[in-house]
Amino acid sequence: MSTALYVGIGVAIFLAGSFLIIYFSLKRRKKARNPIFERANDTIVIVTQRIHTMNQRIEKLDSGVTKLVIAKEKNDSSLIDETIDMGSIQTKIDQNKKEVEELIADIKDLRDYKTEIEEIIKRKEENDLEELEKLLDAVKEKLQYRFI
Repeated sequence: MSTALYVGIGVAIFLAGSFLIIYFSLKRRKKARNPIFERANDTIVIVTQRIHTMNQRIEKLDSGVTKLVIAKEKNDSSLIDETIDMGSIQTKIDQNKKEVEELIADIKDLRDYKTEIEEIIKRKEENDLEELEKLLDAVKEKLQYRFI
């Protein structure tokens, strides 16, 4: 009777082990995703990095505008890191303000793209794959030519 018990336990352990191996291998295979979704996730990361970079540029421009305004108010060009004459300080301030406004508009566009991509990924419908691919191509074009 003990031999039958050992055989029964051995078969049960073998079947349980086989079941676990099959279960985990199917679970891993299930995680294989559509390449379009992988590309969308990569695009989201790139857009997030680009937004972060633009925020840093805005901070630098903002601190530059602050220095220029202080130099203009005190009428002292030694406060500025750059060599600018006092007459062109206002022009430089206006240029920096315009660039900051453009960067803010670009960040808003990128955030809109990012949220749209995330919404399409959450839906995961088959007809959305074509829409997602078109959106990813549009974002790629924008990133190449506009948000450098």
